[in-house]
Amino acid sequence: MNDTIQSEIHGLLKAKDLAGIKTRIDGMESHELTDLLSKLVAEDLAVAFRLLAREHAADIFGDLPFEQKEDLLDALSSEHVAEILNDMPPDERTELLEELPGELAQRLLATLRGDQSEIARSLLNYPEDSIGRLMTPEYVAVRPDWTMDRVFEHIRKVGEAMETFNVVYVVDEHWKLLDELRLEKLVLAGRETIVRDLMDRHVAALRAGDDQEEAVELFRKYEALAMPVVDTRGILLGIVTVDDVMDVEEEEATEDFQMMAAVRTLKHPYLATPYVSMMIKRLPWLVLLFLAEILTVAALDAFRANLDQAVLALLIGFVPLINSCAGNTGSQMSALVLRSLAVAELGPADWHRILGRELLRGLSLGLVIGGMGFVTAMVFQKPLGLSIGVMVALIGVMLLANVVGAMLPLLFKRIGVDPAVTSGPFIASMMDVSAILIYFSVAGSILRATG
Repeated sequence: MNDTIQSEIHGLLKAKDLAGIKTRIDGMESHELTDLLSKLVAEDLAVAFRLLAREHAADIFGDLPFEQKEDLLDALSSEHVAEILNDMPPDERTELLEELPGELAQRLLATLRGDQSEIARSLLNYPEDSIGRLMTPEYVAVRPDWTMDRVFEHIRKVGEAMETFNVVYVVDEHWKLLDELRLEKLVLAGRETIVRDLMDRHVAALRAGDDQEEAVELFRKYEALAMPVVDTRGILLGIVTVDDVMDVEEEEATEDFQMMAAVRTLKHPYLATPYVSMMIKRLPWLVLLFLAEILTVAALDAFRANLDQAVLALLIGFVPLINSCAGNTGSQMSALVLRSLAVAELGPADWHRILGRELLRGLSLGLVIGGMGFVTAMVFQKPLGLSIGVMVALIGVMLLANVVGAMLPLLFKRIGVDPAVTSGPFIASMMDVSAILIYFSVAGSILRATG
């Protein structure tokens, strides 16, 4: 958004020059208006929004941040809200309704026209996070026996109300999906060409009950702009467009990033998340990680009771080095596997291939870092036994961390838990305990044996 335009609008709002505001915003494009309105406080937002042309209002409302949608729902009249909801694309309206408190969502549903109410309720009947919640019934469908003349007559008749007609869907008399045809293919065909003559019956479709992550993977695989959604019988129910899938991909990436940082998924942006809610999202994970680290303290305390104080003093100096190498290796490996899972490069069934590779790689990494650990201990003029112990322990902990970092995400994916929880603090805490046990057992034994 140009700062000059933004300052101008703010000045007009301050002067309460409604005619000037309307004249200024009428010449702006939708994305500019959305950007402008998203920067306004609640009172100014309501004033400016009331001045929007009706054809822009529903689209812009759907693109605003959730907290501003709530502000507008409180500020606008019931009639204005009803107009917006009835004009909104069904998928965006579904997203709004599922985010609102139940009582408010039901009140808004009651304001919808008969056909829009039926569409909204049918989409909300699908499970949360399912593809059915993403789809819109606004698509162009044709029959296989139609000519191109009839196809284009149909597109001209219904196309304006549809979300997209870049792809046209071919259905039989029972609305079973037969094929999809891109608009350019139809345009290049002769006027009397029959739809059936253009069909190859190779069509990829989404299932309404599947998880939204499935849509992300299939859109990426087929590089699609839109994909049809069918039920278990192959009946065409609606379509999902790429912009909706991009939103899902962004949400999934945000969720994974938050989980990797040991934070429960935030429903709203950071600045819009209340103090107590943020504490609830963060504190349980921090408590869990604290309890996990108690095991590290317990392991150290057990070795303190069983080792000579002079030996213990020598060993403790290298604990940060051992632990950091273990945590870094595990986190690095889990991040690689998580990304490969996210882009469908591998799956849980590939565990045996990954295990073989990472056993060898973990050993190789351990040999290199272990050798560096040996040299470091010698540089600090530590006993030969300790230098050897550090080297052997590093080989062991890095081998273990590499394998655990590779296998844990696959295991969690297999049992239906989001594998992102295995990254970052979780695996680092897990490896802290393992590294202490390996290091003190191995290095302590070698140090005692070498005198």
